[in-house]
Amino acid sequence: MQEYSYEIHLHTKETSRCGHIAAADITKMYHDLGYSGIAVTDHLHETYISSLDCKDNWESCVSEYLKGYKAAKAEGEKLGLDVILGLEIRFEPSLNDYLIYGVDEEFLLNNPYLYRSTIKDFYEKYTDRLLIIQAHPFRDLNETVSANYLHGVEIVNANPRHDSHDEMAFSLAKEMPSLLRTCSSDTHRIGEEGRAAVIFPKRIADSYDLKSAIESRNYKLKSIVHPEIIKESGLGAL
Repeated sequence: MQEYSYEIHLHTKETSRCGHIAAADITKMYHDLGYSGIAVTDHLHETYISSLDCKDNWESCVSEYLKGYKAAKAEGEKLGLDVILGLEIRFEPSLNDYLIYGVDEEFLLNNPYLYRSTIKDFYEKYTDRLLIIQAHPFRDLNETVSANYLHGVEIVNANPRHDSHDEMAFSLAKEMPSLLRTCSSDTHRIGEEGRAAVIFPKRIADSYDLKSAIESRNYKLKSIVHPEIIKESGLGAL
């Protein structure tokens, strides 16, 4: 049976201030690695938006925010690589980050300043509409993980510049079997790409399709980091 590998957590230079790879370049990199698609999850939070000239015009902010995704999408269409919109949202002053799937440009335009909330209020408002996965939940051990307001957690974050304490994330997932389990490369810079993948039995059309595919639990995980966690999770790819 054919399988399709997706990177579901990465950042572009155009949008994320910590991103060092242009969107078209990162798209080509994943195409050349044999992936079927990528989810662009650029950072969305108060500090980022307040740095833009558009900070008092949400429509302009959305246009600025989507620059990386749209550039990746255009390149993906040339190469035959699926490019999916996601978010990595932060509710300041907390440093916790959440990957959000099940969104499109219209959703962003109609729901301004999503990050001016708390994870509890965000979850209660959007739990039936969005998929909320906490990225690297234990990277900052001073932060509290609000597991009751999540749909899932990254059990492996393969970014080589951080200790994400993946064993703690996996322990949480085992304690709460309802939590979905994902992994990612969390790519920001050259050399970080292709270190993990979520593998589906079909291609993913868009963010809504990705949400449904993860919720179905019909996928496998692959990572060069903590393969023992992936294996024990029962989601390991052969």
